[in-house]
Amino acid sequence: MKNIGILEFHCHVKYLYTLAKICKTKNTNVTIFTTNHLYSKVTTYIKNINDYDIVLKKDDESLSSFFQHVEKICNEKIDLLFINTIQKTMLDFPLFFSFKPKCKMILTIHTANAWFYEKPSVDFKKIFRTVDTNFSTFFGRKVILPKFNGLNVIYSPIKDFIVEKTPYSKPVFTFPFGFYDKVVEKTPKKDDEIIFVVPGQVEEHRRDYDVVMDAFESVFKKHGNKIKLYLLGYPVGAYGKRIHSRCEELKKQGYNIIFYDHFVPEDDYNKTMKNVDFLILPIKILSRGVGVTPEYYGITKGSAAVFEAIQYARPMIVPDEFNMLSEMETSTLKYKNATDMADQINRLVENHNKIKILQDESFQNSEKFSLDKLQVYFEEEIIKKFDQI
Repeated sequence: MKNIGILEFHCHVKYLYTLAKICKTKNTNVTIFTTNHLYSKVTTYIKNINDYDIVLKKDDESLSSFFQHVEKICNEKIDLLFINTIQKTMLDFPLFFSFKPKCKMILTIHTANAWFYEKPSVDFKKIFRTVDTNFSTFFGRKVILPKFNGLNVIYSPIKDFIVEKTPYSKPVFTFPFGFYDKVVEKTPKKDDEIIFVVPGQVEEHRRDYDVVMDAFESVFKKHGNKIKLYLLGYPVGAYGKRIHSRCEELKKQGYNIIFYDHFVPEDDYNKTMKNVDFLILPIKILSRGVGVTPEYYGITKGSAAVFEAIQYARPMIVPDEFNMLSEMETSTLKYKNATDMADQINRLVENHNKIKILQDESFQNSEKFSLDKLQVYFEEEIIKKFDQI
């Protein structure tokens, strides 16, 4: 029986849930180390929370004290510790300079360039962030990474990038951001309306909503009574408000578009996602995230939205340059620009057989990411090869 620990003290609640579910098998005990705030959120996902040992940071406890407590428990009973998130900033790194549990450790990295980029990153408008980013990358690569026995990434092309483009030589594992939990039934459409959704916050640095709005302005004019579009997230900043203004104009013209000015409650979000036909993911490939180092979605950085398509077994529409998971290619359409997106949607509206084919493929593809298959991967790659890690 192996004792697995999972430490998450920043964010990524959904991934904490995913990893906890994958690691909890008949051959393991799992201990979750987290904060009260994150614990209150993860219990909305984990229904059988009593299957896990829980160690919580006290509200009045410093992070350094909490880490000492985690280290003590790891020394007493943990065989392998997953650390889900280290923010690439010098504010986080002091916590790990003296953190040396006796157990083996695997670090999940969400942005590969932030750890391995060897060129200086410069943004003269963000001097402090530039200094912090470059020091973080250097110390992360030289001081933090050697503490770990291996890395974990959420998106298999990130593993390919690390293995092929960096000098990192320790094992790299892939535990995806989400899994297919088979709660969505495969049912025929009850009407002719085709429902599209763009999941996530309406944020400028993450997604190109203008290309979606341009495409649907065209599609609505041709097939307005046959389609519905959801923007399933709240607007962020001036960009989000501008996109919502475009939505309001389309709504005034009588088109079926639904958008939100507030956080979408989990129950409403799930209900909508279970009833949509297609996910549109207008991902912006270049991203700089927290620091100033360039990251590329689909190459050095993963997109959680892809795993929502997997979770709900729905086909996707993504930019042509996005590096899609090979397992999902047969349920994915790609577009080059707004006109191309509009043309592809028009063809879907006019050919329901094509929709059925893509939806059938999406269920078959999602099965590749079912919990039982991911647990087999965990057993084969971690538990059985534990001594080699």
